Amino acid sequence: MIEQKLLVRLKEAQREHAISALQRPSTKDVFEYGHLVGVIAGYEMAINILLELVNEEKYGNKDL
Repeated sequence: MIEQKLLVRLKEAQREHAISALQRPSTKDVFEYGHLVGVIAGYEMAINILLELVNEEKYGNKDL
């Protein structure tokens, strides 16, 4: 199932980005911290959209 593979890849990328951010020196300013948090949130948003689309496809769109 392509959706499952995409979900796993998004979660892996999110985890790798978070680990990479934590391994860098702690000279982060407010802008860099906001950027890092925004990227992680972007991954989470993409994951949630994917799950919503899968649910709509599986159970139909109840908003109609």
